Formats: sequence, C-alpha cells, structure tokens
Amino acid sequence: MVLLSVLLIWGDTRHSIFSPFRPYLSWLVTPIQIVVTTPQKVISWSFEHLASREDLVAENQSLNQELLTLRSRLQKLDSLRAENVRLRELLDASQRVEEKIIMAEVIGFDQNAYSHKVLIDKGFSTGAYVGQAVLDATGVLGQVIETSAYNSRVLLIADASHYVPVQLSRTGFRSILRGVGDLRQMELLSVPHSTDLKKGDILTTSGLDTRFPSDYPVGVVRAVRHVLGKPYADVDVVPLAQLARSRHVMLIDQSGQEAQ
Repeated sequence: MVLLSVLLIWGDTRHSIFSPFRPYLSWLVTPIQIVVTTPQKVISWSFEHLASREDLVAENQSLNQELLTLRSRLQKLDSLRAENVRLRELLDASQRVEEKIIMAEVIGFDQNAYSHKVLIDKGFSTGAYVGQAVLDATGVLGQVIETSAYNSRVLLIADASHYVPVQLSRTGFRSILRGVGDLRQMELLSVPHSTDLKKGDILTTSGLDTRFPSDYPVGVVRAVRHVLGKPYADVDVVPLAQLARSRHVMLIDQSGQEAQ
C-alpha cells in the first residue's frame, strides 16, 4: 500500500495522471471536509457568541451604573437648586422682618400622631430661648419650647397643643388659631356665623401675646362651614409655613425688647 501510494504520487507529479479526475475528486471530498470542519466552526462560533454576549452584558451593566450615577448627580443638582431658591426666599423674608433675627437650620424631626416638633441647630449659647417665635420664608412655623447649649426643640403651630392669636388681614377680626395635629390643617376658634370671613382670607399674628410679633402671616382660610345648631362656624385654615419641608428658619429675637 505504501509502495502503491508512492507510485501514484510520483505518477501524478510527473505525468499528471489524475488531472482529469481532480475536479470530481474535489467534489467528492468537499462533503467530508464540511463534516470534519463543522464541529470546529460551531465551537469557534459559540465561543465568539458567548464572548460577544458577555461583552454586551458587561457594557450594559457599565451603562446602567453610569446612568444611576448621572441620575444621582442630577437629583443632587435639583436639590441644591431648590435649596438655593428656599435660601433666597428666606433672605428676602428676613429683610422684611423688623426685629432682630437668628438664622437656624432644621436638623431633626419628631412627628407622630400626637406631637409635631423639629430640632434646630441653635441653642441658648447663640441666643435661642424658650418661647421664641420661629418663622420660615413663608410664615410662622412655631415656637421654641426647649433649649440646650447647641440646639433647641421647636413646637410647630400645627401641633394639637399649640395656639396662636391671629387677626384677619382684610377686616381686622381677631381670634385664636389652634393646631389639630395635622401639618396641612388648623382650626380658627370662636368665629360667629355673622363674621365676614371667606375662602382665601389671610390670617396674620395679632401681637396680643408676648411671643409672636404682629403682622406675620400664619395661614390662609380654606373653608368656612355654617352648621345648624352650632354657636360658631367651622373654619379650616391651611398653614402658610412649609411645616414638613422647611430646612432653614428664622428665630425672632425679642429678648432685648422684653428687657426694656
């Protein structure tokens, strides 16, 4: 067999005895080559496909992480933009305040169904004192009820134990505004049915107590209901201060005036 193979190779090399049959031999061998090379091609394609899929998965994860990072930065920018707006509003409000003020920042919340308080970063070492009125950029927030050296606790006007003497800006009618334990609602007490009061009226501090100076906005009338059999009208008021969102506040310093 070896000798025959050598003779066939020599004959084809010297005399090209297989040249007429070579195209047909190639045609016969082609299916064999396909069968032999197919597994290798399949394996190679599988590895390339898996590698491409892994690259796509890795790229997708990287893009998701980048997207989350960008969204986080965008939220931070939005938060800083909103805070700048609030600070400008507070600055504008502070310029309208005639009394001496102390700027403070809310650093904690203590709110539940029975109590609404916040913690601020100013204490008696910086001039805070019990009974001090606290405002934000839009209205009266509450009053200081407890102080330490470096922070104070503020009772919000919406707390059920808080009362504010107020007057109606439009007519001068005076009454007491009471918290009901809801940050979005307060109650105006002892309003006769004959009182000229309507939705949208603004209530301000009357200045009849020693804690809240006069003419600071407190709330806006949301609804007036006259219930048959009741001696007084039911008046719902929405606080003007951002009780649940204010971060920067003003403490009205009247200690010098009280001393005088």
